[in-house]
Amino acid sequence: MPETHHENIVVNTASGIRFVRSKVTTSGYVPFHWHSSIEIVCVLHGQLRFNISGHSYAVGANQFIIVPSGVVHDVANTPNKAVVMQIPLPALERYVDHPERVNFKNGCHDLPEYHQIVGLISQFDVVEAHETTASRFDSEIILLQILKLLFTKMVSRKRLPADNSRIKEVIVFINGHYRQKLTDAMLAKKFGYNPSYLSRMFKEQTEISLIKYIYEVKINHFYQDIIKTNRPISDLLRKNGLTNQRTARETFKEMFGILPNDLRRQYTKMGARQD
Repeated sequence: MPETHHENIVVNTASGIRFVRSKVTTSGYVPFHWHSSIEIVCVLHGQLRFNISGHSYAVGANQFIIVPSGVVHDVANTPNKAVVMQIPLPALERYVDHPERVNFKNGCHDLPEYHQIVGLISQFDVVEAHETTASRFDSEIILLQILKLLFTKMVSRKRLPADNSRIKEVIVFINGHYRQKLTDAMLAKKFGYNPSYLSRMFKEQTEISLIKYIYEVKINHFYQDIIKTNRPISDLLRKNGLTNQRTARETFKEMFGILPNDLRRQYTKMGARQD
């Protein structure tokens, strides 16, 4: 993840957005980050769980979620297929005043407009996959239909969180220094806060305690090391700053539904079958 922990969009379609088909074969977790765009993620198979501004949303097959620009969020996943639309703010300014200030309603699966958007995303995917002389026209028309529904039917009256640049600085540091022994007191001193104030501010803006977030970032990297290396579990625990094996095992099972040793055996068998 880049040091800024936000993504500047690289457009890859003629319609002026970034469109990606994603296939993930392992469970995983993406720590807190944010985008300089509006992001729509539509799941085709599997499940994603987003934590956006302290609210948790499970997104299953034929469901989507909208992530407003600049909003801190994390994502946990099972193996899945999804399509991702990232819409740069300048592309929206012709139609919407201050798109960076717009919040959206998520989890509204019963709205007819919700199902219309799912269908339109599927149509956009088909058009992008099969280029014809008409596809540029078709993709732009479908995209405008999606945006019209988003900004006329899916806008939330709830305001976006106040500027959270201070919390973002803390998140960037944690994500880049997770192997160190991080405490609320150490982070508070580094960023010039009272420890109690920093912990309270972090919890208010993310709905997760500062210490728990630090631990989940460590556990996520531990998971990735298990499936990508053959190093002993005990070495990987030490590498990621996980000194209490019992707590690490319990948190690992809570996050990924499997124990570390069982995951290693599972991937060892998969490698043997592939050989």
